[in-house]
Amino acid sequence: MSSKPSVVIVGGGVFGTSTAYHLISRGYSAVTVLDRFDAPSKDSAGADLNKVIRTDYPNPLYAKLASEAMAEWKDPQHPIFGNMFRPSGWIMGGHEASIPWLQGAYETAKKNGRNDVDFLTPADIRKRWPATTGPFDDWTSIFSGEAGWVPSGQALLRMANAARAKGARYLSGDAGHVKKIVYDNKTGACTGAVTADGTVHHADLVIVASGANTPRLLPEARLEVEAQCSVICVMQLTDEETAKFANIPIIEDFEAGIMFPPDENNLLKLCSCRTITNYQSTTAPGMSVLHSLGDYPYDGCPAEIEKEMRAFVADIAPELADRAFVSTKMCWDAIAKDLNFRICPFPEARNLYVATMGSNHGFKFLPVIGKYVVDMIEGSLDADLLDLWRWKNGKMPEFKDPHPFPVRDLSTLTGWQNRHAPNIKLPWAWSRL
Repeated sequence: MSSKPSVVIVGGGVFGTSTAYHLISRGYSAVTVLDRFDAPSKDSAGADLNKVIRTDYPNPLYAKLASEAMAEWKDPQHPIFGNMFRPSGWIMGGHEASIPWLQGAYETAKKNGRNDVDFLTPADIRKRWPATTGPFDDWTSIFSGEAGWVPSGQALLRMANAARAKGARYLSGDAGHVKKIVYDNKTGACTGAVTADGTVHHADLVIVASGANTPRLLPEARLEVEAQCSVICVMQLTDEETAKFANIPIIEDFEAGIMFPPDENNLLKLCSCRTITNYQSTTAPGMSVLHSLGDYPYDGCPAEIEKEMRAFVADIAPELADRAFVSTKMCWDAIAKDLNFRICPFPEARNLYVATMGSNHGFKFLPVIGKYVVDMIEGSLDADLLDLWRWKNGKMPEFKDPHPFPVRDLSTLTGWQNRHAPNIKLPWAWSRL
């Protein structure tokens, strides 16, 4: 019998999956992951075509942690992630509002001795990557040669399967759909979670890793976090176009969007950097909450954001600006008010922890973040990380925001409801293959 406590993890996304894997690897034999959806969970921000993998941060703690994760991604012999990393490089572009973040990332990279980070002019970009014929109007750009991308839905599924192979139990459907956290009436300590089928899943420790759904389960979290959406749009290229654009880097305008190189299915993904909240949900008055892909599989890109995304593409590759989208979706994440994760004890109840709030930059840490969650539970997390990821009770420190465009609410935008036909094949589901 294991002397380790039993653990229930609420949420099978990036933080929950990584935590399950590292708990099992460290000898915890009773680990249960509860999620409404089987891996890779539809409601996880990581269940996507691809995500940026980079080490560029103004904050040296994140830069160090990202370097540790990068070593895992780049290891061709890695038992889970071997040969998943696509080395493309990354153009970080911005304008007046985002220049402080770019400058901070550049300075941190140079302090760490990196020689692959340099400023580029629009003419430099067009010369180095001839497929990028756009004007890059008013861009300040930095190129990071170390960065790349991975097919994120596949990576999330691989790690979930590795955790299951080691003994973690995954429950989905009504059996995994957590409706509330339960507490002891006398002591107030957390004792488990109740799922939609009525089962009470008791455990010695409960870890809430529920991302954009966190405010529903922990109403106190509304001071720390709000659910925000980055809209994803996918274009289908021809073989000839894929060959033309295959060698471009990831190209990001921090105030507009991100363009990825095409993948092996000739799919080119775009991601808006102009996020959306959802404060008008009738199910959770007063808080921004997840607009679940499971409940609304055919909702997609608002008309206003489509117009903005096409202008962004025209700035890079005008020939693709009017290309039809194969499909679009809303990708929801928990955005902490200071953009830092929350990996800490929940202050309102014993035996309850949070490991969540990826804040639109958490996926790259998938291979390693669970290790730090386990350190936190066991009381061995470094003091600097304890402070960085502590519960802040709504009191936020100053920080550089890489995406300063004003947030809009879903209720103010148009054209997103039932955008897709019921028989369309959503590209992110292909990550299951």
